[in-house]
Amino acid sequence: MHRRLGPPTVAAMTDTALDPGRIRRVGETFIEALTARDFTRLLGLIADDVRFRLLVPRGPQATSGADETLSRFVGWFGGVDELRPMSSHVDTVSGRLMMTYRLRLRDVEGWRLIEQHLIADLAPDGRIAAIDLLCSGFHSEAISLTV
Repeated sequence: MHRRLGPPTVAAMTDTALDPGRIRRVGETFIEALTARDFTRLLGLIADDVRFRLLVPRGPQATSGADETLSRFVGWFGGVDELRPMSSHVDTVSGRLMMTYRLRLRDVEGWRLIEQHLIADLAPDGRIAAIDLLCSGFHSEAISLTV
């Protein structure tokens, strides 16, 4: 017998499934809000009881709730001096939202590069109910960027 962990996936919610275009728009809005560091807008995309699992360089972690989930993104990107999106991709796979973004940021340690891959499930109301995140970590960049 298999035990299901976390909230049901969008694919399991056949009577309230969201169309792929709407799912992609949530992902595009998520990345736009994140790169603009508009954390109020980002919070509005996340369900109150979101389940957030992370695989980061320190190892696997998990948290739940919108405030705790948002605090991870604020901790990573809120205090940087500059944040530049380098690339992003949003798609769906069987009703699941797939997001990838690469960001270049400048903080007290200089220019750094990070890439994150997220797989998310949406609740029937269109907010993100579950996130699985894989993070490259923050890596120093030995290049000079000019505006």
